[in-house]
Amino acid sequence: MYKKRWTALKTIAAFGMTASICMAALPDRGAVAHAEKAVVSSSTPLFGTVAAPAAKPSWSVPLAKFEVNGMSETRAVAEEGRVFALAAGGKLAAYDGASGRKLWTYGESLQPLLTYDQGIVYGLTKDGSIFAVGTNGGKKWTAAIHADNANNAIGISPVGDTIYVTQNLTLYALDRASGKLRWKTAETEGMYEAGLGGITEADGVVLRTYLVQGALSSLQINAYDKATGKQLWNRFHQSAPLAVKNGLIYSVVDNYMTGSDDPIRKSLSIAVLGLRTGALKGTREYSWTATPATPGLYSFGGANGSAFLDGSDLYVYQDQAVAKYDFDAYVQGGKPVQRWAAPDNKTLQPMYSVHGGRLLYQNVNTGGISVLKLANGQISGFPNGVQPVQTDLYGNGLFVARADGTLDAYDFATFKPAFTVKTPSRDFGPTLKSGNMVYIRSGGTLYAVKLPANLTAK
Repeated sequence: MYKKRWTALKTIAAFGMTASICMAALPDRGAVAHAEKAVVSSSTPLFGTVAAPAAKPSWSVPLAKFEVNGMSETRAVAEEGRVFALAAGGKLAAYDGASGRKLWTYGESLQPLLTYDQGIVYGLTKDGSIFAVGTNGGKKWTAAIHADNANNAIGISPVGDTIYVTQNLTLYALDRASGKLRWKTAETEGMYEAGLGGITEADGVVLRTYLVQGALSSLQINAYDKATGKQLWNRFHQSAPLAVKNGLIYSVVDNYMTGSDDPIRKSLSIAVLGLRTGALKGTREYSWTATPATPGLYSFGGANGSAFLDGSDLYVYQDQAVAKYDFDAYVQGGKPVQRWAAPDNKTLQPMYSVHGGRLLYQNVNTGGISVLKLANGQISGFPNGVQPVQTDLYGNGLFVARADGTLDAYDFATFKPAFTVKTPSRDFGPTLKSGNMVYIRSGGTLYAVKLPANLTAK
């Protein structure tokens, strides 16, 4: 019994010594360290984001890199199940779209310009010649026009039986079958700032839009005779044609600083011009009443008072609203067929396009895509997250490349993410699509990904 008591006393003593050591190791109560408080702590939740399955590319191929206006770019087109791209050495290479098998190569040291139309690939040689190559790799013709400044607003536009080549203020017309130069015209007046792309041809007249720099800068339409290239007329303060019908041109008038300055009662004017003469045949007026968000604070220009045409539907951006008119049934003072409340134009700018029953907008701060549903006027946006650097919409597939090197694919009809592809570079070029394949260009490499069935719908 004595032995058991002695053992118990030793145990208590040992426990007391251990407790003393532990207490000695603790800091003084007045010196307890607390977590630091943040000066600012703010979260930005990603509403509606859903993890998408990762997709593995079917094949990839390196592309040639070009310095264009201080940026590194690649060149490729995808058509009819094939990819035509400028590869190493500036060679034009054709690949089978599904397998990536190289089919043929053409030329070398080619410049960064490619266009495809009706089974022919058009491009630019080192010395500024335009070439035409068939989809089997055989050369059709070469036109030595010396359009050798590929960085200076140059483009190739096949229209009808003519290949139009634009190089800033110069316009070339080539015979599509032979490549023979039909004519060349160049605007040399000092007031011309730049010749914009986009060629319209109708009834023997070629139309091109120019940006004219002067005391008051604006757009101008020039008309040329298709057969000779002779300038027929020009008209200042006119936007690119909305439509050309029955010998008449319909073009929005630029009234900035020349029209009414009424901040409440506003209107958009569409000039009706004679195709061969440029003479004013009439004017269409679309009017509305604006309500300033802040009394006394008025806004002019920008998206307000602009328009675009989709078939026979004319969409006019009217400050707080978007209105749709029947373009083929114009009545002066007529009411719109439909009208929707517009999103905040300080954040969302129109992309002048309607697709899948939705008007398209782009967020000026994030670059993300938003839509206005025509069925109910609801405004929705795709999840932003990392800033988009490249966005492409093909049919029901929306492809958003982001600054962290990922590309997210969405089902445009449902807004649901379909898949994501991770690349080693944040440097994206326009995404290409042909059939059931999508082609991603990132960091000088082209990646081919097979699409799910829901993204191949047009």
